[in-house]
Amino acid sequence: MMSSQSAIAYKKIKDMIFHMELLPGTKISEPQISSMLSISRTPIHDALRKLASEGLVQIGRNRGASVTQFTDEEVQEIGTLRLSQDILSAELAAYYGSVADFDLLYRQAEACEEAAVKGDIYLRIKADNDFHLEISRISGNSHLYKQQYDVYQQIHLIQISKYTDIEDSLIQIHHHLPIIQSIRNSDLEETTRLICEHIKDFYHIDPYLMKCYGYSPEDEDTTAGRFSGQVLSSI
Repeated sequence: MMSSQSAIAYKKIKDMIFHMELLPGTKISEPQISSMLSISRTPIHDALRKLASEGLVQIGRNRGASVTQFTDEEVQEIGTLRLSQDILSAELAAYYGSVADFDLLYRQAEACEEAAVKGDIYLRIKADNDFHLEISRISGNSHLYKQQYDVYQQIHLIQISKYTDIEDSLIQIHHHLPIIQSIRNSDLEETTRLICEHIKDFYHIDPYLMKCYGYSPEDEDTTAGRFSGQVLSSI
């Protein structure tokens, strides 16, 4: 269990990363954090080790700690994991979801769009992740939710590094409403297609994997596919 000072340092560094004060690849200055929080270096070391265990920080032997900068291969691997977990979460949510659950999803989708329109990158990414994590929560599987939460912490960092602009962001957000409707209708085939369409380009998902889920390029001509010809931003 972390000490109170370690917990303070953990939260501060994590906030700095997610609010883009410390960008991917940036070295984390322990003296600066120590001075900022008026605490010793030991709690900061503990905080950095916890962040490293979550994949948000990389600790080198001689060069100290830096914010994780994922390689293209790592992004694809995380996207592959996200795809399988998003689909499972949606399938379970279709079975367990209530009217109140889906109403909340609609509100979260709206909050995501509002943040994108304002150009608030942090809130846009957080609202998007909250939307997808809510689907996992509705699934009723606490272990799945925990795994999704851990993955989406890393996804937040990936989105920071790949965010482009408001227009591209809004294009991707428009997938949210069809996803909610398909889950609500228990149309699992359509749900899977929409999820594949939602993340395939951003993560460069292997076409073979999507084929295993029943998705094929021809599906792009349907409802959500009208956005596929445009450049996609963070999702």
